Amino acid sequence: MLKSPCERLAKYVLPAMRGALIAHMYSEKRMKQLDIARLVGVSQSAVSRYVHMERGLYRSLVESVPGIRELLDETVAKLAEGRSVSMCELCNSLQERGLLEQVLAVIEKATSSGGTRAPTSTA
Repeated sequence: MLKSPCERLAKYVLPAMRGALIAHMYSEKRMKQLDIARLVGVSQSAVSRYVHMERGLYRSLVESVPGIRELLDETVAKLAEGRSVSMCELCNSLQERGLLEQVLAVIEKATSSGGTRAPTSTA
């Protein structure tokens, strides 16, 4: 089957990264959901669903990869400065730092272990 290289990214990694970013803004930076929604460009309802693990189900797996927290901090800082950050830029940053393959490996391991849903976070 012919698949685009970004297909796995769009299906698993980008929602997980968006979820990790939103959760980081909410939990670590103590931002309000409405403020996060404005910065990220999603609805407050979507932010709530990411925070409560109804979206971005592989977030906890992505967050376990060393180096992700630093990338999230940098992304939050850019957004707070009013700079726009695309998901493609986030993906490119993952690749430049050598984190993309680690993230894909962690998610692929979870999806190939029989289930299609990610384990819930224990944190």
